[in-house]
Amino acid sequence: MSERRQKIIQVIQNAGLDGVLYASGPNFQYVSECTKYFWQRDCMNNIGGPHGSHLLPEALIWLSAEGDCTIIAIPRIKDLFPGQKVITSWFDQMEDTLSFVISGKRIGIGADCAGWMKQTLPEVLPDAELVDAELLLKDLRKIKDKDEIAQLRRLARFTDQAIMWIAGHFREGMTMAEAEDMLMRYGMEQGMDDFSFPPTIGFKTRGTFTPEQNYDFPRTTRLVPGTGIAFDIGFVKDGYCSDWGRTLYWGKAPQLVKDGYRVLQDAQVNFINSIVPYETNVNSTYRMITEYVEQQGFGEYFRKQKAGMNGHQIGIDCHEFPMLKETEDEPFLPGMVFCSEPKMMFPGEMYMRVEDMILITEDGAESLSVFPRDMFEIGC
Repeated sequence: MSERRQKIIQVIQNAGLDGVLYASGPNFQYVSECTKYFWQRDCMNNIGGPHGSHLLPEALIWLSAEGDCTIIAIPRIKDLFPGQKVITSWFDQMEDTLSFVISGKRIGIGADCAGWMKQTLPEVLPDAELVDAELLLKDLRKIKDKDEIAQLRRLARFTDQAIMWIAGHFREGMTMAEAEDMLMRYGMEQGMDDFSFPPTIGFKTRGTFTPEQNYDFPRTTRLVPGTGIAFDIGFVKDGYCSDWGRTLYWGKAPQLVKDGYRVLQDAQVNFINSIVPYETNVNSTYRMITEYVEQQGFGEYFRKQKAGMNGHQIGIDCHEFPMLKETEDEPFLPGMVFCSEPKMMFPGEMYMRVEDMILITEDGAESLSVFPRDMFEIGC
C-alpha cells in the first residue's frame, strides 16, 4: 500500500467514516493515483464552492476504513487503472455492481455525481448516513509528493516554452481570437491533454477603451502598435494543471507602463524571496505584494481584489485550497505549489498581469515559472 493511501485511510478513520466513494474527478484521481484517466474537468472547481460536473459516473472508487479499495469502471476505460482492483460495469448497472462492493453505516461522498450517489446509495445501503467528503482530503492534497512536484515542474516549463514560441509567431493585424487559436493548436500538437481553463491572450490597445471597458477583451481586437498583451494560460497533462501569466507589449511602450511592469515583477520576486516556510502565512501574500507596489509609487494602478485575493494552490485542480486571500489562516509548508497572480490596470493604456507557479521548499520558495521577467517589448 502506498504512503498516500495509508494517509488517506487515516483521514477516513479520523473522520469516523466507514469509507469514501468518489466518482470521476480530482478526488478519484488522488485516491486511485492513476493519472492516465482523462476525466471531465471543471476549471472553476473550488471557486464559489466545489461542485461536480458529472450526471452519471463512468468510474467510481471505493476505499474503506480498513483499506479495501475497488474501482468500478465502464468497459471503455477499465484498462486505465493498472495495479488496481477493477470491476467492469455498465452505466445503467453501476448501482447493482456497487452493491457487491460498498458497506458500512457512514459513507463519505464527493461532489462529482453527488446527485446520482444521493439517489442510489439509499437503495444500496438503506440505513447508511451520507457525509459530504469532497474536502476531506484537501489537507493531504495541498502537500505535493515528489512525483507530483516533478509533473508540475514539467508543466510549468512547457508553459514557458509555449509562450516563448507564440511570442515569436505573432503577426501584426492578427485578432485576439486567432492568437488564442494558434496557442491552443500548439498545445495539442505538443501532446498536451487539455487546457486548465479557457486560455486568454488579452489584447488592449492604448487609447481605444474607456475606464468602464478596462476588463473587456473583445476577441476581434487586432494586434497593432501600442497593444498590451496579457496572458492567462494553463495546460493539463497526465492529470495535473499549470497556470501562468505574463504581459508583453507590441511596439514601443510608454515609460509609465514599462516601469509599472518592472515594479509588478519585482514585487512578485520580492514576495517569493521573502517566504519563510512554517512562518509566512498565506493570508499575507496580498499585503506583501501591495505594500511593495505602493512603496514604489504604483499603488493607484494595482488591481484591488475582493478579500485580498492574490492566487491559489494548484495541482490536480487548477484552483485548489488554500486560496491565497486574507481570510485564510495557515502557513506555507514545504511541498505546497501555488500561483501568485498580481495585476495592474493603466486606464486607457493597458492591463498587465504576472503569474507564477511557486514551490515551497524546506528553506524557502522556488518559482517553477522561469519565463524571462525582463521580456516586455516585442515586434519593435
